[in-house]
Amino acid sequence: MKNLLALFAMITLFPAFTQPKPGDTFREYKWIPSLVEAENGKFLRVGGRLDYNTNKKHFPAHHHDHGYIEIHEYVDLDRAIKAEVLVEKIGSHDGTKGLAISINKNPFVTFPIPEDIPAPQASYMHHIYPTIEIPLNYLKEGYGNSFKLIVDSIHHWNWPQNLIHGVILRVYYPSDLLNKSKFNLIGVSDGVGIEEVVTLGIDQVDRSIRKVDYMAWYKGVNWEGDGIYQQWHYHYLRGEMKHHIGTSRSYPYQVEWNTSWIPDQNKEIKIAAWVTDNTGLTYFTESVNDLILDRSYNVALCKPYDQPKNWVTRAGEFKSKVDIKGKTKEIKAAKILWTSWSPCYSNGIYINDVKVFDKEGPCYDYMAHEITLDDLSMLKHGTNIIKTGKEPLHDGQMVHGMEVQWPGIMLLLKYK
Repeated sequence: MKNLLALFAMITLFPAFTQPKPGDTFREYKWIPSLVEAENGKFLRVGGRLDYNTNKKHFPAHHHDHGYIEIHEYVDLDRAIKAEVLVEKIGSHDGTKGLAISINKNPFVTFPIPEDIPAPQASYMHHIYPTIEIPLNYLKEGYGNSFKLIVDSIHHWNWPQNLIHGVILRVYYPSDLLNKSKFNLIGVSDGVGIEEVVTLGIDQVDRSIRKVDYMAWYKGVNWEGDGIYQQWHYHYLRGEMKHHIGTSRSYPYQVEWNTSWIPDQNKEIKIAAWVTDNTGLTYFTESVNDLILDRSYNVALCKPYDQPKNWVTRAGEFKSKVDIKGKTKEIKAAKILWTSWSPCYSNGIYINDVKVFDKEGPCYDYMAHEITLDDLSMLKHGTNIIKTGKEPLHDGQMVHGMEVQWPGIMLLLKYK
């Protein structure tokens, strides 16, 4: 793209990594690639030789206007107080930088990269969900809002590429927009112990509710890919919420939360819910606070470190480390957990040179893995090495290989 560096130099920066908080009222307007991509409906390619802006085979001209893709929903700006955009981003080709978005042909704004990913951040495989605030005057009331995505054209092997699973426009409103009093969580109370399975609900249930999404703030597995283990845990996959407590779409809008693999906590646990009515208006309930885990066993989250750059198994063997601090003879169960791209091309995962996993899942798509270890004998006190095998040639041809996404392969241990 001509003069792209000059374009990026003029990009206006706005507050990044915004996220709804308890008490917020908002609507989400979602776009997913299956609405336009002709070949497989899985993802949108941004940048490089298969960029959706130039790939006419997969994106016929009538689907977009010079790279602008329409959000096919009515955007309500009446009494709106702020707006933000979230993208489901796969890093794809290492070294790709500068993913940016233009709304309705307004100036591009650049999405941030989480600071917990080491520099140079674009060298690490990642699947993240960056969110950035945009001026309300970039939007227009009603139908016809559109966006365009670009990346920096400068790339060390001349193929910059990010893949996009979805784009979400979030518009916030004053809390008094609700027609009724605010919803509250039931099933737990401030300062109490949580049993292994707890049933959650809300105090108002009627036919005007479309769904209720429950989530918790705690230290846990970082499915979000940003390296932040203590946060409100949830993310999206093609616009649908994942790795939260759960969602209910029918009366009485309850879910059960099984906490048996939630790690021991050194801070409070908080629980809240997103209540969405039939107009699409969502209210983030006030949280129930100071909750503790009440159980007779311990669960440890072993965070990986020394994550290699460009962890793609076609390129060779890769290793990272986890530390086990407890007594291994007291471990009664264990899991490894990670997110990947194209896991069908895995050639095994090894702990301390013992193979614990072969392969599962699709080619050329995202997967979240949660594998129970059948054998625990290879685990040892102190530093443990987790390794992936090198993917061999297939019929003499190189294949993609499995990407291991940041923060790497995590280990959960349950102690007697």
